[in-house]
Amino acid sequence: MKRMAGTSTLLKTLAIGVVAVLLIAAFYAALTFPRTVVDFQVSFTVGFDREQREFEVPWLHDKAQVEVAVNNGSSLWRASITNANGDEIWSHSAIQGEQTTYTSEWIALPNAAYNMTFSTIGAGSLEANLKVASKGGIW
Repeated sequence: MKRMAGTSTLLKTLAIGVVAVLLIAAFYAALTFPRTVVDFQVSFTVGFDREQREFEVPWLHDKAQVEVAVNNGSSLWRASITNANGDEIWSHSAIQGEQTTYTSEWIALPNAAYNMTFSTIGAGSLEANLKVASKGGIW
């Protein structure tokens, strides 16, 4: 029996192509997987307080989600995201009483630098953790 040399070369080429496609897909998934881009804790006393953190949405990411986890206290709070020009992209405010967690919808934020601002106005104190996660691609 004679073996065909072309079949062996074709199978090797197909195998290399499949492996290359899988590696590219895995690399893309790793780059666009959701990740935390800013994470900070605030502890405010009575009155008006404000904390601001800068963050950057990574390359190939185009969405972000804000999570505000209030650990203790009660107050009126406001969270917002602004771009480098100071234009507000997203905001949310709530009257908070004791422990709870607020999670936003996914917000369209292309790769760029942004500011996350958290502020309170009220008679009560407030302790909270703030987190912004970003994602891209298939997630």
